[in-house]
Amino acid sequence: MDWQAMKVPCNMAVKHSGLRILVVEDSLLIVKRIWGMVSELEGVTLMTLAKDGFEALLLSSQIQHDVILLDIKIPGKSGMDVLPELRKSTKATIVMLTNYSDNYYRNLCMELGADFSSINQTILRG
Repeated sequence: MDWQAMKVPCNMAVKHSGLRILVVEDSLLIVKRIWGMVSELEGVTLMTLAKDGFEALLLSSQIQHDVILLDIKIPGKSGMDVLPELRKSTKATIVMLTNYSDNYYRNLCMELGADFSSINQTILRG
């Protein structure tokens, strides 16, 4: 999927102050839904978007995020590959996003350093 064609800017500033969020997701539908939810939160300063694992690592090294929403299945380096690297380099709360509903992936994410795991269907329902 061509990220530029999605017409979603790389950095979306929200008119609040405080919390910095990195969203690592390649689905426009999920990104739009997260953006809608985040824009309603008070205390958010910045929402940064990464479309793949490599961009996630780059952005996390450039900006100190407070929360990282990380999809498991993303292009390039998967969320599972990126998770341990992020955990070593950031103190951010890491929330894994996935369509996998079984406990295997949830447990694996927690073992690799995730703080929480969420199923994308929950985000889509809002």
